[in-house]
Amino acid sequence: MLIDGVRQINKPNCTLYIIDNFSDEFKQIIRNQLQGIWSGFSEADSLPEFYSYKFTLESFLERYRPKDDKTKKGMIGELLAHTLLNHTDNNLTSLSILKNKEEKSIKKGFDIIYCEIDCDKLWYAEVKSGKSETGKEDSTTYNQILLDRAKNGINSMILEKRNSLWESALIDVDLVIKQNNGKLDLKKLLSKDSPKLKTRQKKNVILISSLYHNISDCINENSQVSFYNKTKLEDIFEEIKIISIQKNTFETVADFLSNELIIS
Repeated sequence: MLIDGVRQINKPNCTLYIIDNFSDEFKQIIRNQLQGIWSGFSEADSLPEFYSYKFTLESFLERYRPKDDKTKKGMIGELLAHTLLNHTDNNLTSLSILKNKEEKSIKKGFDIIYCEIDCDKLWYAEVKSGKSETGKEDSTTYNQILLDRAKNGINSMILEKRNSLWESALIDVDLVIKQNNGKLDLKKLLSKDSPKLKTRQKKNVILISSLYHNISDCINENSQVSFYNKTKLEDIFEEIKIISIQKNTFETVADFLSNELIIS
């Protein structure tokens, strides 16, 4: 579904979101989704008074505010990725939360795991966010840098074959998916994809970039296709999706959340 202020450009296996305007509709979508994205939709629905909107804002900002700019860009980038992909008609169901369960830090392990419900296909997503600090790179060039980082990051995690990554992901499923929505089946599907139970660890991946760059210089969508084709030839993943998000700044989203806390 389209969002006011957001251009969505689709090509085979690639999607580009250009956020021209952080619109009231986009803000309302974040309001509607934030508790579920942060703590898990099932968990938030089961304890609505505890996982209130205000509590969620406090929890997010308590982690966000002390961080350096690099980490802040990453947190906002992951929030944008969760929000946009949840709102898009793509047959993907998120099995992951944004919050790090163990400590007040950024999330460790897989950024987001999705399930393509119609065919029980798992997708492992890695989000890399940032902007050109030198200003020398144009949007397309720096977006390629972010996609490369996402590719290398997710590939390294898969090659490590750490069962603890799947143990953490299984906890997320409990928090995100309700029992009557097939929680047990999804947990079994995820567990069977772990290194402990599956020797061949070639995965379906979603490589996500969140670029903060003036939208007067937009990412060339054909560059996503080129990156997809190049990565496909490397034959390190099963199937690949490329998602790129471009927004002028990350601070606009952070300021919105801070203002929401003041008025909530």
